[in-house]
Amino acid sequence: MKLMLALFAVANAASLTPALKLRGGSISIAGIEPEQIAMGLTVLQGLQGVMSTTNVDQVFEMYEIPKSGDTPTARFICEQSGSVMLGAAIAAYLALGGGDAAEAVGYANIPGLLLNLKNLNDGVTDKLGWGDQAKYGPLVVSGVLTAALLGKVDALPAADALKYSAYWLLANAAGMYLAPDKAMEAWGASIKGDTETNMLKLFAQFAGTFGLFALKLSDGASALEAIGYAWALGTACIVDGVYVSKYSVGNPDKATPWIAMGAVGAYALLA
Repeated sequence: MKLMLALFAVANAASLTPALKLRGGSISIAGIEPEQIAMGLTVLQGLQGVMSTTNVDQVFEMYEIPKSGDTPTARFICEQSGSVMLGAAIAAYLALGGGDAAEAVGYANIPGLLLNLKNLNDGVTDKLGWGDQAKYGPLVVSGVLTAALLGKVDALPAADALKYSAYWLLANAAGMYLAPDKAMEAWGASIKGDTETNMLKLFAQFAGTFGLFALKLSDGASALEAIGYAWALGTACIVDGVYVSKYSVGNPDKATPWIAMGAVGAYALLA
């Protein structure tokens, strides 16, 4: 029940402004504590991640993605985005429970690894006409970092692997968000059209927010603070896609709840 109240409070923050209350450097909303807000956001992110990974049709219908943009590449990137969202939610959940930061991020990488192994077995990148960089690169790098994060690589301490994981995510996210065509070319891949560009920028958004979360944890931030920074960055990207750069191809009204929840949630966790 408290989790549902947390989601409700964040989603309806505009009507709850009088109930905002400062408490010890953080903010509760209508009696919902920051820890509960963070957990609500985390569950919501995880659910969206599962949907994006397992039911692309529903995602495209929900956000009103143009039929003309429903391509194999767009679907592939949507699934990849979902695995990152789900992984980030796993990491946030474990961190909120007091788990080790490196282990949390290590376990978070598992959904993406499993998806990439499935895609490798199915020859998905070959069907898309992409090169070996896209086929093997992410799987190899993520595999090594995950093993190190879980303490299985003596030559790479888990603390260092956490920081390197953050840098890896942030560097790739920046390239894909700011120069998507060039970034994909570097990976031996390509995208075409507005929808595929939109999907890649969304993937960059999720990878970037997860990278920022990992970086903040590696710098000693609390789970609440790390989640707050991640949602702040993600919300800024949504605002950019809908109102500034306007690369979003879906119904802009569908972004409004995410912007509201992200903005108020980030404020509550960072204030």
